[in-house]
Amino acid sequence: MKKKALSLVLALSMVVMSLAACGGSGEETGSTTPSTESVPASVQEETPSTTPDETPTLENRVILGNITELGGNFRYPSWGGNTAGAADIDINNLTTGYSTMETNQGGAYVWNETAVKSHTETENEDGTYTVHIELNEGLTFSDGSPITAQNYLATPLAFSTEVAVGAGLSGMGGQSFVGFDDFHAYTGPGSEAGTKTFSGIRMLDDYTFEVTISSDFYPYYYAYTYAAFSPYPMGLFSGEGVTIQDDGEGCYLSDNFYEKNGEDYVVAQQMTDNRYDISKYPYSGPYVISEWDASTKQAVLTRNPEYKGNFEGQKPSIETIVYVWIIEETQLDQLKRGAVDVLSGITGGDLTKAALEVVDGTNFNEVHYQRAGYGKIQFDCDFGPTMFTEVRQAIAYLLDRTAFCQAFTGGYGVVVDGPYSPDFDMWRAVQDDIELIDYSYSPANAVKVLEEGGWIYNSKGEPFVAGASGVDSVRYKKLTEEEANALDIYGNDAGNKNYASVANTDGIEYKTVEINGEYYMPLAINWFGSQPNTVTDLLSTTLANSSDLAETGMVIRSTTGDFTTLTGNIHRDSTMGYLGTPVYGMYNLATGWNSAIYDYSWNWMSDPDWADNSVNKLIDPYDTVFPYDMSAEKLSYEDALAAADGKLGIDYLSFGMVYNAKTADEYNQWWMAYIERWNQLMPDIPLYSNYYYDVYNAKIENFETSPFFGPASAILYANVKGF
Repeated sequence: MKKKALSLVLALSMVVMSLAACGGSGEETGSTTPSTESVPASVQEETPSTTPDETPTLENRVILGNITELGGNFRYPSWGGNTAGAADIDINNLTTGYSTMETNQGGAYVWNETAVKSHTETENEDGTYTVHIELNEGLTFSDGSPITAQNYLATPLAFSTEVAVGAGLSGMGGQSFVGFDDFHAYTGPGSEAGTKTFSGIRMLDDYTFEVTISSDFYPYYYAYTYAAFSPYPMGLFSGEGVTIQDDGEGCYLSDNFYEKNGEDYVVAQQMTDNRYDISKYPYSGPYVISEWDASTKQAVLTRNPEYKGNFEGQKPSIETIVYVWIIEETQLDQLKRGAVDVLSGITGGDLTKAALEVVDGTNFNEVHYQRAGYGKIQFDCDFGPTMFTEVRQAIAYLLDRTAFCQAFTGGYGVVVDGPYSPDFDMWRAVQDDIELIDYSYSPANAVKVLEEGGWIYNSKGEPFVAGASGVDSVRYKKLTEEEANALDIYGNDAGNKNYASVANTDGIEYKTVEINGEYYMPLAINWFGSQPNTVTDLLSTTLANSSDLAETGMVIRSTTGDFTTLTGNIHRDSTMGYLGTPVYGMYNLATGWNSAIYDYSWNWMSDPDWADNSVNKLIDPYDTVFPYDMSAEKLSYEDALAAADGKLGIDYLSFGMVYNAKTADEYNQWWMAYIERWNQLMPDIPLYSNYYYDVYNAKIENFETSPFFGPASAILYANVKGF
């Protein structure tokens, strides 16, 4: 499937709608608790025994961790568009460096002067945009081998080919650059299609390169991020012995990149295998992975002496970082006994209060901030009851989100009404003008929108009567022919004629019924929640099993499992527990932003080729009437609204926000309209935007995190007391 790829760094830095955050309280993860053997003796003995008169001898070592399991996918966690695990992203951030652009403490992209000697950006007369970059000489990987322009260009070239498709990638890595289509079509020596060279990517010498962005992708509000590249060792993702050359017309990969074994590309298998490499290829970042134990979910990282610093020239002081899988239920005990030195993203009322009781300024300290993200209910919007806007709105009305937020965060959080953070500059700019539907708790409003949406029948096609028993205790909707035969976002039969409830613990199965050739769908929602998970438990009592929900004529059937299975069903990935047929229309997890860049273009496409980009699988009917055309004139917001008769869809708005806006005021105008449309469609129900507390051992000094600068970034500035 196709995947937007403005730059390789950006793909890792921007967390889109359903990436699990690092927070505690089980809000996003559902991993099973490891045995005590998952905390090795070397970690358990972090605090040496002493007599009362002795001062413990500290090692220059810090133990970081995450309640999300490490998966070993450290080299490129977002491979193939799958949800990247927060722990794997941390390891990647600690071991990858010298990106041409990096995010600072406020989440903004800045040029990395440690890596980049100079750069220029040029708007060309033909509407294209060229970024010219000269690298600093003397940069090396952890093994001392030089970092050159080839290392920065290896992945945008390799990831733009059919070879990458064979490795499970989209092959769209360089789609924004001039000449992509011709280069992507080339399949190797003798290819009858395409061209060997990528004209929009130039390597001018060993330390100078430039990229030219197509007029289809420019103007772009975040155009500077097109130049965000990270260096990778040759061979890691471009194949053993493969080189990059430029004879004056554009870069190209040597012929051995396209070598085949039968019908399969040899390099495709190498690329797939190398995702999990920890020792064959060197690292560019502040640390290298010296040990990785898949059974205990623990990685040991040691300082890279070759590393010259981040965008501010900051080098690590801490010699060793042990990264562990934190046992959520006992994490405070782990902190107190030295099994972990930093607990990141503590949230939830009881846990936050307990954590703050540990903070004494002598043994433990804390830093806190408003989270750039929110916990949520997420819907699949291409099949079953949750494909209907009125159902999603009704569920929002049936949950007292203010009380839920208070119960979960203990007062350490706020309720939001859309996909934004209260700390976003654009929210501050429009908050007095934006018009959002108030989804305050109201069973009456839930009934009203359901009736407006046609949920007025029982299983016999007769009028729904509240208080009925059995299968008639829920509402049914008579489907139109189009709804009955709807296709899911991938272009397959959505299965609405055969829709049925699962997890029928009361012995009642609700399913679509056929009456006189017409189909009636039950208002029965299949919900998958991860366990152990406080949010899952709280939703079960406050929503799924509430009397108000039952009286409204709705039922929510609960299935629980681990977070891997949950994400597998969201992404319909058979390697992660998805069984091949969509079942669950509702999930609970969380989302967040790792940078201040806000771009959801390409995430609401109706084209099945782009389905992997959409976690909600929603197709806005407004977009089918007035679709966005990348090749058409870039209209102002007012002109676009007039052309669409006042009905701009969420896909159009997401594109207009970043491809039509040229100033901050224009961007904010598009952004406000996007949030308003999102709020109408309710593909998610935001539950809370909570405060995060990072609690850490007081032996660590100069440790300062932020919503966009987590422990894996902040640890670069920290030191162990005495070192």
